[in-house]
Amino acid sequence: MQAVILAAGAGTRLEPVTMTMSKGMVPLANKPMLEWIVETAKAAADKVIIVIRRNQTDIITHFKNYQDVEFVYQDKPIGTAHAVLQAKGHVKGDFLLMNGDILTTSENVAKLAELPAPAIAGFPMPNPEEFGVLTLEGSKVTEINEKPAKPKSDIINAGIYKLNDSIFELIERLSKTARGEYELTDALNDIMPLNCHIISGWAHLTYPWDILEANRFVLDNWGKQIGSADIRPGAYIEQPVAIGDQAVIGPNCHIRAYSSIGQGCKIGNAVEIKNSIIMPNTFVSHLSYVGDSIIGRNCNIAAGTIFANLRLDDKTVKMQIKGKVVDSGRRKLGALVGDGVRFGVNCTVMPGRRIWPSLKIPPCTIIKNDVTKQPSLKSWKRILA
Repeated sequence: MQAVILAAGAGTRLEPVTMTMSKGMVPLANKPMLEWIVETAKAAADKVIIVIRRNQTDIITHFKNYQDVEFVYQDKPIGTAHAVLQAKGHVKGDFLLMNGDILTTSENVAKLAELPAPAIAGFPMPNPEEFGVLTLEGSKVTEINEKPAKPKSDIINAGIYKLNDSIFELIERLSKTARGEYELTDALNDIMPLNCHIISGWAHLTYPWDILEANRFVLDNWGKQIGSADIRPGAYIEQPVAIGDQAVIGPNCHIRAYSSIGQGCKIGNAVEIKNSIIMPNTFVSHLSYVGDSIIGRNCNIAAGTIFANLRLDDKTVKMQIKGKVVDSGRRKLGALVGDGVRFGVNCTVMPGRRIWPSLKIPPCTIIKNDVTKQPSLKSWKRILA
C-alpha cells in the first residue's frame, strides 16, 4: 500500500519559525516533524508520496536519499482536495492519506489500514468545536462538520484516512468553497458512511504552542533521544529529553523534562532549560533561563537572559497570530524566536512574545511586545564605543 502525506501548507501561524523553514521541518525531539510522520506511515505503506510546493527545498534536500519517498507538487494553494488530486496517477487502489501536521503512533496507522476503504481516524477532544467533528452511528461516520458551534460528538477528524483512487474522480467534480478552495471534507461527505478507527494518541501543529505539545508527544511515545554529546560535570538532566550530536551541556546546568537541545548547541553554566526546544547550533550562555519557549537555529542567547513563561496575574498567555490576539489556553508559555537572533546580556522576554529572524536585541532590553524589525542600536553603540 502507498501513503500520501500533505505537506504543502505554509504554516503562517507558526511564524517566525516558518519564515526560514517549512512547517514539516519544524524539529520535534531533534528530527523534522515530517520525518516522524513518514516513519509512522511506513507501518502500513511501502512507498510514501509527499505533496509539497516546489520551493520547499529544505524538505526535498532532507528526503532526497530516501528511496521509498516521492514528491508531487501543488503549485497553487487552493485547498486540501486539490492537494490530494496532485497524487492522481501516482497511487493505485487503496492508499493511506495523512495530513502533514499531525502525529500519531505506528500502531494507530496500522489499525486504520486494516479497515476497508473508505475509512477515517477519529480522536476524542475536549474542544471539538475547533476542529472537524465526526457524526458517528456505531462504528460508521455519517457526516463531518467543520468547526460547528454545537458539536454532535467530541470525536474530531484526526486527519488520517484510508481511501481508494476513485476519490480523484469525486474531487474533480467538486465546486470551490466560498474561500475559493476545494475541500477534502466535501468529497468525503459524498462517500458516506466511512469506517472509523478511534485512535489512542494524537498531536497536531496549528499554533506555536502546539509545537511544545507535539515535542512532548514524540518523547512520550519514542522515548529519550540522546546523541553523542559532551555532558559536563554538574549537568542535571530530567528524562525524557532529546540532546543532539556535538551538543555541549553544562557544567552545572539543569535540563528539565520534555526539552530538546539540537545538534551543536551549547548550554552554559547555571542555565535552566524547561520544556523548551533549542534548535541546532544555538548557544544559551551562563545564568540564563528558557521556559516553555522555542528558540530557532544559530541564535546566541547572551548571559543573564530570561525567557519568562508565567504571567504575574496567573492568567493564560496570549500570543499575536496573523494580526489577532489568540489565547493559548496555557498558563505557562514563553517566547517564539526565529533563526539567527542575537541577544545582548541581561535581556528579559515576557511571556508569549515573538522575535523575527536575524535581529539583534540590545543588552538589558525588556521585550514586552513582538519584535518584527531591528531595534535601535544607536545608544548602545555610543556606550560601547
